[in-house]
Amino acid sequence: MKKLLAPLVGDAPLVTVIGLCKNAGKTTALRRLMGELEGECLGLTSVGRDGEATDLVTGTEKPDLYIKRGDLFATARGMMSLCDVTLEVAGLTGVMTPLGEVAVFRALSDGYIQLAGPSAAGQLAPLREQFAALGAGRVLIDGAAGRKSLAGAGVEGTAILCTGASLERDMEQVVAETAHICRLFAAKRPESPGLQEALDHCEARFALFGPEGEPRDLPLDETGAPRWNKLPRERCVLWAAGGITDPFLKTLARRGAPLTLVTEDATHVLAGRTVLDGFTRMGGTLAVRRKLSIAAVGANPWSAYGWHFDQERFTDALRQALSVPVVDVKKED
Repeated sequence: MKKLLAPLVGDAPLVTVIGLCKNAGKTTALRRLMGELEGECLGLTSVGRDGEATDLVTGTEKPDLYIKRGDLFATARGMMSLCDVTLEVAGLTGVMTPLGEVAVFRALSDGYIQLAGPSAAGQLAPLREQFAALGAGRVLIDGAAGRKSLAGAGVEGTAILCTGASLERDMEQVVAETAHICRLFAAKRPESPGLQEALDHCEARFALFGPEGEPRDLPLDETGAPRWNKLPRERCVLWAAGGITDPFLKTLARRGAPLTLVTEDATHVLAGRTVLDGFTRMGGTLAVRRKLSIAAVGANPWSAYGWHFDQERFTDALRQALSVPVVDVKKED
């Protein structure tokens, strides 16, 4: 198998595969990466369910997950009967799901598995530490599908972003939306060390700082939201936890003064590209507390809903619009 994805993720200890929609090719990309990393001991989990033959929501056929002897994976104990590998329980996580507690298993033989892992971002960090303690050299996470599902999905470090015809019938719209997401992932941490430190220790829902991290007064209303008309007119930095939506960003754009908006990471920005453009035209900039990077974009020209794009045209259009590598994960050569 020619290595397409492994050289792009490099030696990243954690790689998350995320999709812009269901059936964007996440599992295909994950399988490809697993095959390219066959010499490593891997730890696998999912923030949803993965590995089933048929998608439980769309009813479409899905690719299965095949792991090799020695690999580790975390899944709900109720999924054990659906895995055809010989297993040993390597540890428990204390994370409960409707399918039972999530446990860490070690594969004692090659075979197929199904994943139903933690659904909350805060549950992934302890699991990654557990994988490392058990000997996993690299952790792969099957992440969220759909933009609204990205926020809080626990994505960090390096990601493979999957996009495809299932997102939209119009190829140009798919390319534009993919470029928008890559633009969000290009957001960086602020340059000022003082501001970085202030943001890293901020636990409030909203907070206001000067350009070097000096605290500023931020009047709040009875709901805990800022009184936008009281924001200072000079350049300042607004920290906002949670999702950044269209109405929120429109409110900041109407303020009309230079403002740096900082959120947890790129997955928390749910605003559309038109609204983001309006915010930046009014002098606004976007920064993040935790930097994410897209190692590659996987292109899937086939839709689960009956239409498809020309493979070469779609891949070429993405490559012209994006500054990150674009790969067809189904290609063998």
